[in-house]
Amino acid sequence: MRTEYKSISIILEYRREGYDTILVSMPQPSFKIEWDAHEYEHKERSPDWFWAVGIISVSLAIAAVIFGNIILGILILISVFTLSLFASRPPSTLHVTIDEKGISRGKVRYPYQTLQSFWIDTEHPHKKIILRSEKLLMPLVIVPLGNEVDVEQLYGSLSQFLPEEFHSLPLIERILEYLGF
Repeated sequence: MRTEYKSISIILEYRREGYDTILVSMPQPSFKIEWDAHEYEHKERSPDWFWAVGIISVSLAIAAVIFGNIILGILILISVFTLSLFASRPPSTLHVTIDEKGISRGKVRYPYQTLQSFWIDTEHPHKKIILRSEKLLMPLVIVPLGNEVDVEQLYGSLSQFLPEEFHSLPLIERILEYLGF
């Protein structure tokens, strides 16, 4: 890790009689940690898996139509078709960057001002950073860790800007991982 120092100028708006404005310069360390990781762990699906999902979904759609809910039947078929397309595509590779301004996950930037805390989950088979955001609709941001990332260096860098607080994966995330998504 290369450390650069930039100077920050702070002008104090505190004036006393006989004194001018005081200009203070403080060195600020600059760092950048980067890695590439898959957006999720891909599991190969056999044709039997697709057949089973198709039979179950068609059965549910037929049951919905028998009970008089045609829209639910159509929704089930469209949902399962979309799920099958998503299950068959390989994951894209995300470029993750952590620096003194914030965290970038792919093309999305999360400044430290919009984040409340972090947790590095190393006990999970697929290591990840869980960030608590101030956003109402997306309170947790999950950033996958690559195999080449030094967790101690990452922890030291993040703890300069955010407090560490235990976060567990949301229930829907655990269900999707169990199902292989």
